[in-house]
Amino acid sequence: MSTKHPKVFLSHASEDKDRFVLKFAKKLYSKGIVAWVDKWEMNIGDSLIDKIFEEGINNADAIIVVLSKNSANKPWVREELNASMVKKIEDKRKLIPILIDDCKVPECLRSTAL
Repeated sequence: MSTKHPKVFLSHASEDKDRFVLKFAKKLYSKGIVAWVDKWEMNIGDSLIDKIFEEGINNADAIIVVLSKNSANKPWVREELNASMVKKIEDKRKLIPILIDDCKVPECLRSTAL
């Protein structure tokens, strides 16, 4: 009998990957949580849309948005957040913000405990 490990998608700015995201993802793995990180999941020639939205976000049990000075104005992070909000509303998917810098929190996340 196999145990299903929860899967999370980590939305973040590339500038935060080495300073926070990779270490955090490894800690999640050590706790039995499968973390989807673009660096680990994407290969040259892969479709960004297919991999991030169809595979990463769509297959995640929860989406973690890493909020930082870097991610606050990134178009890709915003698109991932938009797709995640739809999943939260339609599928009751967990959307978990993690604040790593003093930065502007997107309006849609202000009602979520940080």
